[in-house]
Amino acid sequence: MSDWRNWQTAFLKQARSDWEAYQKTSELEWPYCHRLHYLQMATEKLGKALLIAGDTQLENLKGSHAAFVKFIQIVSYNRKLQKAFRMRKSQQRGHFKTLLPLAYEIELLAPALAQHGPNPEYPWKEASGNILAPADYPFPLVKRLRQTPQGTKLLKHVEFFVKNFEELFI
Repeated sequence: MSDWRNWQTAFLKQARSDWEAYQKTSELEWPYCHRLHYLQMATEKLGKALLIAGDTQLENLKGSHAAFVKFIQIVSYNRKLQKAFRMRKSQQRGHFKTLLPLAYEIELLAPALAQHGPNPEYPWKEASGNILAPADYPFPLVKRLRQTPQGTKLLKHVEFFVKNFEELFI
């Protein structure tokens, strides 16, 4: 097995583990920060599992948290997915384009991308001077993921991608 394939397998395995943790924290009454932390990590590693097979260099992947938006952009062109979802090309591209804003919000949860703002891992200072802990923050993204059509679709798709990665992307 090639080195990039070993990395892909490792990223996918960790994405699956993080997705399982996300699902378990969703069943509990834990602060939203824990749920979002695992969701962000699962989607980042899912994206990296796909990107490592392309032109993206491993060092660039390991040094960045920006992978999920690229993943969504790439899957919007995937023919196997088009067949699985029974969509025409234009439908598939339009469908995933509507999910990009939420994918971007999830990606921005990584502390390195949050730019000293709300993130599920570390406290931050608001413009007002208040210092907030992630455990105390309501994270409006959780509501959008649960209560909007785009949010519920995105979560269902992530689960589908995690379960069917090999069939769709390898």
